[in-house]
Amino acid sequence: MVAALSGCARHYSGDAVADPYGFFSGIWHGMIFPVTLFVNLVSWLVSLFGVSLLSDIQIIGRPNTGLFFYYIGFVIGLSASVGGGANSN
Repeated sequence: MVAALSGCARHYSGDAVADPYGFFSGIWHGMIFPVTLFVNLVSWLVSLFGVSLLSDIQIIGRPNTGLFFYYIGFVIGLSASVGGGANSN
């Protein structure tokens, strides 16, 4: 059973594992989050009709360096992209 389930695991090339997405890639991916979210929604909607369109676009870059580098950069880029400032009247 373990061997059968391991065939479903996502495998990365040796180059991708040797050089995962880091802090600055996280910033970039956070900044383009609204666009990738829209593309993922469109891709999902057209897949309901059996069309495979832009199915390789992902919101989170994988493999990445994890919480302290990639995800912190992602949050910084996301906050720069969508804002987050409050109007203080």
